[in-house]
Amino acid sequence: MKKLVSSLLLCSLVFGGISIASAQGDTNQAVKATKEEKAQQHLEKQQAKAEKLGIDVTGKTFAQLKKEVAAKRAEKKAQSEAALRARAEKWSVDPTGKTKAEIKAEIKTAIQAAKSEKKDVKLEELADKADKWGIDSADKSPKQVKAEIKEAKAAKKATKADQHTAKAEKKAEKKAAKKASKQEATTNQV
Repeated sequence: MKKLVSSLLLCSLVFGGISIASAQGDTNQAVKATKEEKAQQHLEKQQAKAEKLGIDVTGKTFAQLKKEVAAKRAEKKAQSEAALRARAEKWSVDPTGKTKAEIKAEIKTAIQAAKSEKKDVKLEELADKADKWGIDSADKSPKQVKAEIKEAKAAKKATKADQHTAKAEKKAEKKAAKKASKQEATTNQV
């Protein structure tokens, strides 16, 4: 009986060892397949990036695509930096020795200052206009001042229209009186 048990145990070990060895062989093939799939996935991702940047992807390897994508990104980065420097010059900001964020912050500050200055000039012009029309602009919002100027203009226009109408009526009366006196003179002669 002992011999039978030991031979069974030996057989199971032998067959078990063979199945373990064959399982390892399958695993190696699976690993190779997984590596190929991953390489293909990386290539597809790189192709998608390249297409997004407008690069032709036909017949190119992963390494070639990677180089072209890096070059295109560097080119776009250089264009972006050049545009930022141009904006900085436009707004009188010195970009030397500053980061992008610092340059952008200074440009934003310069733009806000220019807007504030423009607003102040407009408010000053509005105050001058209000003075011209005889309107007190102190303690009033720009909308209120504009509304009062508009009302003053409308009133002046109405007054002018009334004066024009009165003038026209006087002229018509004079014309009628002249015509009547002319008729009277002609009837006196006859």
